[in-house]
Amino acid sequence: APFRPLPFLPEAHAERTPGARLQKLRRAALEAREAFVSEGPVAAVSTCDLITFPYPTLFAFSGAALSPAPYVMMTNRMQVVQFAEAGTGQRRTLLFNPTDFERGYAAPFYRALRERYGAFLSDKVMSTRHGTVQSHLESLGLTPSDVDYLAFDHLHIQDLRGWLGGAGAPAVFPRAKLLVQRTEWAMVKHLHPMQSVWFVPGGTEIPEDRVVLLDGDTWLGQGAALLSTPGHTQGNTSLAVATANEVFVVSENGVSTESYTPLLSRIPGVRRFAEQMGWEVVLNGNTREDSLDQYTSMVVEKLFAGPSAHDASFVNFHPSSLLTSHLLAPGLGPTVVLPPPNTGALHPTPAVRRAA
Repeated sequence: APFRPLPFLPEAHAERTPGARLQKLRRAALEAREAFVSEGPVAAVSTCDLITFPYPTLFAFSGAALSPAPYVMMTNRMQVVQFAEAGTGQRRTLLFNPTDFERGYAAPFYRALRERYGAFLSDKVMSTRHGTVQSHLESLGLTPSDVDYLAFDHLHIQDLRGWLGGAGAPAVFPRAKLLVQRTEWAMVKHLHPMQSVWFVPGGTEIPEDRVVLLDGDTWLGQGAALLSTPGHTQGNTSLAVATANEVFVVSENGVSTESYTPLLSRIPGVRRFAEQMGWEVVLNGNTREDSLDQYTSMVVEKLFAGPSAHDASFVNFHPSSLLTSHLLAPGLGPTVVLPPPNTGALHPTPAVRRAA
C-alpha cells in the first residue's frame, strides 16, 4: 500500500519513560497535525449509525459516573472515507469500523448478556438497529466492490470472516484489504484470558493476503490518517480526517467528547472524579492492559483533533461508539453531541476498477 508515516510522532513514541513520552507526544501531536492539515482536506466522509447497545456504566467513565443504572447506552457508528491516494491521486474508499454486529454477539461478554436478559429484551428493548453496513453503502450509492480498505479502531467484538472470507465462506467485500496495527494482529492471535471476553472466537481467521499490517501512525492519503493510539488495546487505532476547517478524530478510547474535557461534564460524578484525580481525560475503562498508554493516546487525540467548529469548548473527538441518551440510562446522557463527521460527496469506483 502506498502509505507513509506521519512525521514527528514515531520519535516521540520511542521514548520509554511514560511521563516523558507523554510530554514528547504533546509537542509531536501538534507538529504532526500541522503537517497533516497542510496537504489539504479529505475528498469525502460520511458517518452511519449501526446499532445502539448497552455498555456497563462502570466502564464508560472508569467508574466516575454516579448512577444506579447498570448500563449506559452507546451507538456504534461507521465512517465511509474517500481520499486521494498519495502519488497516484486515485480516490480510494475506506470503511472505518464496519461492525458486523450480528456476528459480534458471539463475543463472550455480549453472548452472556443476551443469555441473561433473553432475546426479546436484548433485541427489542436494550438495543436498536439503525442499519447494516451493506444497507448504508447502498443508500450512499456504493457497492461492496467499491471498497478498498477496512479498518477498525480495535478488534473487540469484531468477526471479519463475513467481510473478508474465511473457512471457505465467500467475502462480502471482494477487493478490500484489512488495515490493522501489527501489534493488534499479533495480540488477537494469542489472547490472554483477561482479554478473551471481548473477542469473537475465530473472528480473525481470514486469509493473510487480505491483511495489511501497519507499524504506527500511518498517512493514508490527502486528509486521511490512522493514528497509533495504544492503550484500550495494544494496537488501538484512531481515524483522523481533515476537512476544510477542522480535524475529526474517531476511536473508542473515550465514550464522548466530554471524556476529553471532563471538567465540562454534567454527568454526575465525572467532573468531581477528574478534579480529585487531576486527570485531563477520563478513560473508557473496560480494559486495564495499558492504562498509562491509553491516557497518553487520549491526549494525542485531543491535541490532534483540536477544538470543534460547532462548539470550541469541546474537543472535535467523535467516539466510534457514542454515548447516547436513553430512558434505560437516566442521568447518563452526553453533555453535548457534536455534529458527526460528514463532508464532501462520495463517488462509486470507476467501472474499470470495479470490473478488475
